This record gives sequence, structure tokens and C-alpha cells, in this order.
Amino acid sequence: MSDLPIHEIVIIGAGPAGISVAAEAIAKGYDPEKILLIEKSHEITHMIAAKYPEEKPVLANYKGKQVKAEGLLSIGDMSKSSFIQLMNKIILDSKIEVQFNRTVNKIVKLKNGQLQVCTDLECYITNSVFIAIGSMSASRKLIANVDVESRKRIFDDIQNITPEMKDVLVVGGGDSAAEYAMILKNRNHHVSLSYRGSEFTRMLDANSKPLQDFISKNEIIYYPKTEVESVVSKGDLLKVSFTNREQKSFHAIVAALGTDRPINYLASIGIQLCYQGLEIYSESSLPGVFAVGDIASSSGGTINIAFNSGAKALQEAYDYYLETPNSEQLSSR
Repeated sequence: MSDLPIHEIVIIGAGPAGISVAAEAIAKGYDPEKILLIEKSHEITHMIAAKYPEEKPVLANYKGKQVKAEGLLSIGDMSKSSFIQLMNKIILDSKIEVQFNRTVNKIVKLKNGQLQVCTDLECYITNSVFIAIGSMSASRKLIANVDVESRKRIFDDIQNITPEMKDVLVVGGGDSAAEYAMILKNRNHHVSLSYRGSEFTRMLDANSKPLQDFISKNEIIYYPKTEVESVVSKGDLLKVSFTNREQKSFHAIVAALGTDRPINYLASIGIQLCYQGLEIYSESSLPGVFAVGDIASSSGGTINIAFNSGAKALQEAYDYYLETPNSEQLSSR
């Protein structure tokens, strides 16, 4: 018999999908003390908290995906601060244990059918694991010669762009690039946008149309069919050379180039995702280990899809892997 702590459910990632799994489990009668939520960062919904500008709303549905609630949780469009407050309230009300600043480094199937989950500090025994870490791993970097000093002023988002950084280059052609460029313009920065293509085919109309309006009025300077070739620090400016041999200077660069999926990380902890035609969640190569939220979809998702993902995966685990809460647990809730 193992002396390791035993939890009925272990959830990796405290974003919308992970929180949905926890809420659905408690609604089925599981003791919050038997549910463990492990979060790599210092806060829940970290990607939204850290990456979303305050001006950017949290959208219930995205890219035309209208989603009907299939579990307990659902939202309408709301502000970033309101969304984070709501998620914190769910955690507080549910009394779920959240371990922050913990990284899972191994998941193995035991001979008795249970799973052992190990973090950088401790290991746990559980009946089911839900991986809700999102689809974003390391941000893609500028494919350019960049000196060491310049790297201090090249960012993946606009959270660290200060008012003193008046001239900002945004690199990318997706929705994030458009949103960053327009928000920075509205914050009175001088904004330029570099994109290796010419047409913004990957953007929502809600972004491409106002962006084109900014560009047509020369309020955002657009460099189509360009890529950054090199960046050299010159005092408080970054000297940028483009592949078309043009050179410009900026105070900061925002590389809105997207991110790579965390396949390598999953492989390192012993997990391979299995896509079996399920729309919003997937059981992994280890029975009883489920991927939920954005990581379970090759095309991304929305907040409400993430909620539904957690609900459906929890039901699947309930049907096949989890022990039914005893009558005393159910009657006390």
C-alpha cells in the first residue's frame, strides 16, 4: 500500500477547462479534499490574466462558434477583470485545493490501474487525471539575428509596453497582432505592422476591417510582404532590418507570432494525445488521463467550449474510472 496522498481527481491547469472539471466533480458529490488542482503559475486563468490587455474582452464565443452550455458553467462576453473575479469566486466557493507554482513532470499508470502524478515537489495517487494546460507552449520567436541587448525590448504581448516606448513594431498577421496594434494606437503609440503576407486572411472581420481603416488613414504604418531579418540595439532604439532591405528604428517590438503546441512537454511526462473524433476532449494514451480545453482541439476553442470540454470529460471519467461518491458524501452536499 502506497503512503502517497490519494486524490480521486487530479487536474493539471487552473484555466477555464480545469476549473470546469472541478466544478462538475463537486456537483456530482465528490469531496473537494479529494480533488487536487495543480497550476504552474502563481494564479488561476494565468494566460488571460497575464496576456490579455485590459481593453480586450473575454469572449464567450469566437470565430463564429456559437456554443450551447452542456455543463454547469457558461458565460456571456465580459471584461477581463469580471471574468477573473468569476473564476476566483468559483474556486473560493468550491473550496478546491489549488497548488500554485508546481510543475507536473511525470504521470505513470500503476499495476492496480491507478495513476501516479509527480510534481517537482511531491507525488500523488489518483483515479483520473485531466490535463487542462491550454494549447500554448513556448511563443514562436522572431526568425532574425537579434543581439542580446535587443531581446530585452522584444515582447510576446503588450503587457510590458510602457508609454515611453513611443514607436512600436508589431510583427504578425493574425487576430492578436491586429488587436495589439490597434490597442497600442489607441494608447497613443506610433505603431507599425509587419506581416510576411499581404492579405489578412486569418483575421476576424471585427479585427481586419478596423485595422484596414487604421492603415488606410496611415494611423498604423503597414509593411506587407516583409519579415524581420535582424535587430540591433542602438541606444534606446532598436534598428530593424527587413528582408526587403528597408531599415527602420523602434523603441520596442511585439512578436505576435503565435505559440507551439506543448507536444514535447506532454511526451516528457509520459503522455501522447489520442484524437479519436471527439470534438472537445480526448482521452490520452494512458487510460484515465484526459486532455480538456484548447489542448484537446487542433483548431482551438472558446471559453464556453472549454467549460463544455471539462463537463464532458468528467462525465466520461465518472462512467469508467472514478468511484461513485458514497451516500454520506452525497447527503452532506
